[in-house]
Amino acid sequence: MNSSFSNLAILIPAFNPKQNLIDLVIELSNFKYAQIVIVNDGSSSQSQGVFDVLNKMDNVNIITHPFNKGKGMALKTGISYIKNKITKIDGLITVDSDGQHLTEDIKKIANEVPNRKNDIIFGVRSFDENIPFRSKFGNKITKSLLYIFNGISLDDTQTGLRYLPISIFDELLNLPGEKYEFELECIFAIKTLGYNITQIQIQTIYINDNNDSHFRPLIDSARIYLVFIRFSFSSLLSFGLDITIFAFFISYLDSILYATFIARIISGLFNFYLNRSFVFKASKANHLLRESLGYILLWLSLLIISGMIVSILQGSDAYIIIPFKILVDSMLFLVAFYVQKNIIFGTK
Repeated sequence: MNSSFSNLAILIPAFNPKQNLIDLVIELSNFKYAQIVIVNDGSSSQSQGVFDVLNKMDNVNIITHPFNKGKGMALKTGISYIKNKITKIDGLITVDSDGQHLTEDIKKIANEVPNRKNDIIFGVRSFDENIPFRSKFGNKITKSLLYIFNGISLDDTQTGLRYLPISIFDELLNLPGEKYEFELECIFAIKTLGYNITQIQIQTIYINDNNDSHFRPLIDSARIYLVFIRFSFSSLLSFGLDITIFAFFISYLDSILYATFIARIISGLFNFYLNRSFVFKASKANHLLRESLGYILLWLSLLIISGMIVSILQGSDAYIIIPFKILVDSMLFLVAFYVQKNIIFGTK
């Protein structure tokens, strides 16, 4: 095995790795990559022996964080090093340190690069009945939300085996996120920047039922979906205000349409303030006019759509109208999130 991939670097973020990382690097060394960069993300002293062995290998460079900063920061550190220190490469391949990525699958990604050197390449796993529940559940939820809200279709949203061309390095280094959410931010950036994504099937390997993974399903999933959680909370408050005002005015007005308009105007102003300041944290004053106009246009569109649909029940009793309005506005909620996140308050 002496294939040369001198146009590619390997980047491995590592936190408390074991012997399988040494085995992986020995196998990778046979393929003559430009360099194998390992970021020791504040591992404990128990892992020092692993890094001592790796440090003696040719063409292997270890960068050490003094304390654990998270996988996102480890990836950024590695990307920055490769960008500034390694020349004449097409890009890098990120690999996890826990033994889940086989050498032959990494080679499969590398072999595809000459045909798609300006694309993003993901090594994707199949999630069958033998996959640990937490991995299958996390991927299914993220996959669904990515498709619904961002129009991104990926079979494996959690894969750490990715080819990234050098042209995207600067953009990735400017992304937010220090832990696992950084990998999701990378997917958003890939979509925003217009890169094509190629998916290559790889083997699904879970060692010890994936117990060595440092991914915490509840905490890290909450971190990943934090923007959506904030948006849901903001929308719930605004929705409650809207329904309260609607219920009040429908008791005094004969027109459902007028009651809908009044309620939506008041709750809309409240919602814009919450979304701009709290949800999407759009602090740049010079964007306020554009964001305001965009929000007003969205608000008017949703107001008219909601009013026209709910008006179908004109003449019905309130106990029928109000649940129907709740159903209609719940569907429009998804539309509102997508437009605000990706268009009105969205940034690269």
